[in-house]
Amino acid sequence: MIEIYLIRHGQASFGQPAYDCLSPLGERQAEFLGQYFHNHGIRFDAVYSGTLRRQVQTANIALQQMNGYGAHDITIDADFNELGHSDQLMNRLYAVIKEDPNLSEQMKQIHTHHGAISRIFDIAQKMEMLPADQSEREAQARQFRQRIKQAIDNLVRSVGENQKVAVFTSGGPTAVALRHTLDTSREQTIRLSYELRNTSITVLRYEQERLWLVLFNCVAHLEARNDPSLITYI
Repeated sequence: MIEIYLIRHGQASFGQPAYDCLSPLGERQAEFLGQYFHNHGIRFDAVYSGTLRRQVQTANIALQQMNGYGAHDITIDADFNELGHSDQLMNRLYAVIKEDPNLSEQMKQIHTHHGAISRIFDIAQKMEMLPADQSEREAQARQFRQRIKQAIDNLVRSVGENQKVAVFTSGGPTAVALRHTLDTSREQTIRLSYELRNTSITVLRYEQERLWLVLFNCVAHLEARNDPSLITYI
């Protein structure tokens, strides 16, 4: 039996020139996450992270709150990165939003709304920022699903029995892992990805040669602070 903690990164810098960097709030979220693990006696036998800056920052900040961990304990694996074009999309949207006062005002309120990601992709589609070719989009999605499945398969092969593993990743890989686990449809998988909150914890258990869902989208470390502004979607 292997427990895999899929941890979405803290709030990144949407609305800033460079998206792939934790915001000050994202850094606080990561601190609270690490404190939660420490206070509840949750220890990991292995720690993985994608290569994206926001993923690595979240891992480092969280681990700093847990005695005995450091950056040298993290296995960096690009296969846990977000879908390839998403960061370029976020950076392009910054320029569009900056030039549109109405959009700019809307974006100020979007971070704590569970429809934030859906709204952003709606804007991107209207601005023709997504690949126009349907077959190209489907091919990218298929490759992404295969990459995430391979990453989890490799992890399972690399760690021993009765291990607890943390994976600092993003919303897309977590949703795809859920698709492999629950056999959800494309539409259900997309909807699940919209619900994932920053620094949320989703736990999968590998047992009997398959994955089982144990916990989904948990932010108990933020809810305990009694501050709704800590819970963000982007």
